[in-house]
This record gives sequence, structure tokens and C-alpha cells, in this order.
Amino acid sequence: MIPGVTKSFQSVWTFVVARGFLLLAVAIGFVLVHQVLFLLIRRIKALVVRGAGIDHPEVKKRADTLASVLKSTSTVFLAGITIFFILEILGVDVRPLVAGAGIVGVAVGFGAQTLVRDCLSGIFILAEHQIAVGDQVTVAGVTGTVEKVKVRALTLRDAEGRVHYIPNGEIRVVSNLSQGVARFFVDVPIPANADQALALAVLLEAARAFAADPKSRGRLIEAPEVLGFERLGAGQNTIRVAVRALRPDGAVARELRYAALRALAAHGIIAGSTSADPQAASEATHESGETAS
Repeated sequence: MIPGVTKSFQSVWTFVVARGFLLLAVAIGFVLVHQVLFLLIRRIKALVVRGAGIDHPEVKKRADTLASVLKSTSTVFLAGITIFFILEILGVDVRPLVAGAGIVGVAVGFGAQTLVRDCLSGIFILAEHQIAVGDQVTVAGVTGTVEKVKVRALTLRDAEGRVHYIPNGEIRVVSNLSQGVARFFVDVPIPANADQALALAVLLEAARAFAADPKSRGRLIEAPEVLGFERLGAGQNTIRVAVRALRPDGAVARELRYAALRALAAHGIIAGSTSADPQAASEATHESGETAS
């Protein structure tokens, strides 16, 4: 056998025996840890979907976004550790690399601390189901409908159609107007010279009928409650009616207001007028229209 070839073969064999198995062990460890982390992330994703309490495509999309961010972050972190182990096994001095990485990390940390804060806040917003697409929220002094929920920023569209991009790190308080149960108030103005006891009785009956109506019964948490007189004025008194329903069913308050107006009109009481006489109210409205014209 040729001496040079034999020496090279022995060197390769020595390398394989001494370090090859260590490299193989590191590679296997990387794959195993990687799979375990991905399994945990899938469990977290399932918990997020289950914690939302509803089976909605947007909830699944938000959970997928969170899982994708966690998978990417864990893969990069694990790959970096694995590379350092491999370099150490190959005999490369990694101490200068670690020191350099530390300096770069500090520089990037100072420069991108706002970005890191936004992303961390976004992860918690996604995981805790604080905001969902379609919710009506008030965030950073802006009230609008949520159009997008991403890891770094939140997109809102207000009532005038303007789009607001709010970094997640700027979110301190979230007022979600679409989650849970709400108490809606319906204020009904009654002419001051009308029969106030009759008005109260009519509204009580209208509230009972509204609660018994099959179209609205399933949307109410409890029957509407006539609280009584909210304001007293020279020409009008205001009676307040309260109703509890789920926040997305805010239209129930408008339907209750319409039912109250119809019930009062059936008894000759024109809500919103300053006169109990329907004809006088009509004449007053007609005169004001002529004056305006």
C-alpha cells in the first residue's frame, strides 16, 4: 500500500472516529429538539384556537400566524446554537465569534428595540385573543374596526373610512366593544304635558312584548328594564330603558327603540315631540319646515 495514501486514510479515519460521531450526535440532537419544539408549538396553537371559544377562520389564521413566528424564531435560535457546537467540535475557536455576536447583538438591540417590543406585544395579543378581525375597538385613542392583526402592527379603519396603522408596542389599553355582554341604553323623550304614568306603563308593556318576540328573544341576555325618568325638561322628559345583549348584537337597541316609539304612538304619545297632541306636533313640524324654506 502506498505510504501517502495510507497516512491520509488513517487521518480521515482518526477524524471520523474522534469527531465524526460527535457531529452526528449534534445533528441528531438538532433534529430531535427541533421536532419537540414544533410539537410544543402545535400544542400552543391548539390552545389558542380552543381558548378563543369560537370556530372561526380568522381565529385559525391568527393561530397560524403565531405558530409561524414561534417556529421561525425557534429554528433560527436552535440553528445558531448548533453551528457553534459544530465549530467547537471542528476545533475552531468560537470565543471571538461569541464576543463579536455579543457586540452585534447589543448594537442591534439598541437600534431595533422598538421592533422587538412591537413583535413581543403582537405575540401576546395573538396568543391571548385580545383583538380579532372585525372587532370594534378603541386603541391608542383611535376607535374603529379591526381589519388586520399582525405580529408587528394593528390595522384599524374608523367610521370615516380612514385607515390607521398602530404598532403593537404602542398599545397600552385595548377597549374591545365587540366582546362579551353589553348593557345598551335606550332613551325615549316624552312630551312634558303627556300622561307620564301612561308612558311608563306603555314602555313596560313594550319591553315585555319585545322580550317575548321570537325574533329578539334569542339575542337578549335578559328582558329589557324600564329604569324610569333619566332627565326632566321644560318641554320633554326622558325615560331610559336598559337591555343586556351580546356586544355584536348592538342593533337590538335600535330595534327596541323602534318598538317603544310604535307602542307610544299607538297610545297618542309622540316620542321626541314637545306636545302630547299629535296634531299640534304635526302642525309645529309643518310650521318649522315652512320657516326653514
